[in-house]
Amino acid sequence: MATTSGFPFPEKIPTPTVGEIIQEEFLEPLGMTPYRLAKELRVATSSILDLVHGRRRLSVDMALRLARLFGTTERFWLNLQNEIDVRNRRDELSSELDAIHPVAHTG
Repeated sequence: MATTSGFPFPEKIPTPTVGEIIQEEFLEPLGMTPYRLAKELRVATSSILDLVHGRRRLSVDMALRLARLFGTTERFWLNLQNEIDVRNRRDELSSELDAIHPVAHTG
């Protein structure tokens, strides 16, 4: 673990899941439970619980529903999921990606 000014910090900050962001940035500030969110979105409670606990990825259907309920865009939710996916895959593939050498573009 590295340190800055005597305070330890992790080498790599973990990437949150969409579910963690929903929980921390939307549900907690609104005092909303996953059960209530499921009812508002007209989906199964298990779908929301799976999303919040990181067992399910965000679908287009869910992005549309969340955008409508929270007054955001579906692109906000889809871009968030895509960014998380890219970060996680980049980490998983880092040694393979390092072995790939970019091709110089001529023209």
